[in-house]
Amino acid sequence: MVFKRSLIAASVAATLLTAGAAHATNGYFSHGYGVKSMGMGGGGVALPNGSAMIIATNPAGITETGTQINFDISWFHPVRGYSQTGIPASADSGSKNFFIPELAASYALTGDSSIGIAVYGNGGMNTDFSSTAQSLLSGQSVGTYQAGAAGVNLQQLFIAPTYAHSFMNGKLSVGASLLFARQTIEVKGLQAFSGFSSDAANLTDNGTSSSTGWGGKIGVLYHATDALALAGSYQSKMAMSKFSQYSGLFAEGGKFDIPATWTVGAAFQVAPAWTLTADYQRINYTGVKAISNPSVSYLMQGDLLGSANGAGFGWSNVNVIKLGAQWQVSPALQLRVGFNHGTNPVSSQDVVFNTIAPGVTKNHYTAGFSYAIDKHQEISGAFMYAPTVTVSGANVLPAMFGPAPATTTSISMKQYEATVGYAYKF
Repeated sequence: MVFKRSLIAASVAATLLTAGAAHATNGYFSHGYGVKSMGMGGGGVALPNGSAMIIATNPAGITETGTQINFDISWFHPVRGYSQTGIPASADSGSKNFFIPELAASYALTGDSSIGIAVYGNGGMNTDFSSTAQSLLSGQSVGTYQAGAAGVNLQQLFIAPTYAHSFMNGKLSVGASLLFARQTIEVKGLQAFSGFSSDAANLTDNGTSSSTGWGGKIGVLYHATDALALAGSYQSKMAMSKFSQYSGLFAEGGKFDIPATWTVGAAFQVAPAWTLTADYQRINYTGVKAISNPSVSYLMQGDLLGSANGAGFGWSNVNVIKLGAQWQVSPALQLRVGFNHGTNPVSSQDVVFNTIAPGVTKNHYTAGFSYAIDKHQEISGAFMYAPTVTVSGANVLPAMFGPAPATTTSISMKQYEATVGYAYKF
């Protein structure tokens, strides 16, 4: 009963808090889930590491986590903005501090089967440019797109009830999660594009719009030897209901589905105190028209914003390599380091539209620790730094509104994140 009451209370708190999340590392997906994974470059599909948050990466892993509850909270600090030549302009986005919680719990039903749940978030297509930001169209201090304050705020909440079962005396585990997602978005300051929208009344400044949808995640974990574990997981594309208040912005009348992802990896115990991890992840952004359809080129050929094949952000698929190392310093203390490299989804041809969503970071450097207070309680921490990445491209929008000089726009982003976590093992 203590476990159940704790889980219910923490679930409510995490659900309420995660609704305000803003995250952006590999595109708009987090570089990792769970404080231990975050300290190892976001990897660990083959390393449950005693954390129920493995559900978010590989649901098969909860066969090795026993009965426990985890709670993490991250301070996320993105620094993003734009600059421009030809028509000189520059601005940095406000809203630079976000607090992102996540929750997970697992319960051992028998010696070979477990259930669990995880609550976590994505986001990060988040910008907040002031009403006096220099315009990309004129250079004047009238807002990024000539209409005062501009920006977008995308938030995604996932709830993942999970079941996993082990076979072959624990060597092989298989797990599955049913995923429920709720996402919200608010967009402002895009009135200049009304003439390029199929539904100008539902283009911008319509408050917060929400959508929901369902999907699934499956995973497998195999201990090939005592020192080598192999694993893989797949998350389906999630068909979400439409953002009805922004049906004139996103392709297919406001559809903004969540792309499919898959991950494979390995964990190697290279010495009694040392474990190395290596993961490869693919995020299939091209499966979602609102995200992947090109921007300006589609507008110029008549594919209006919000139409069945409307202009989007031009994002390509993202390929991610995650490398991590963990050192068992003592029975109570673990130290971790990691590196995460993801390809940049934004090409030079789509820079201008991505001033409102500059998810261009590539390299992430991480470190972390865990300390066992006693046999029930553990505290952990992680830190991530993603150095500045800048992408530049021609801005042809001013010429679409009238005579204008040749103009080049650059977008940039860097990130800091610090996470603390607490685990109680029953």
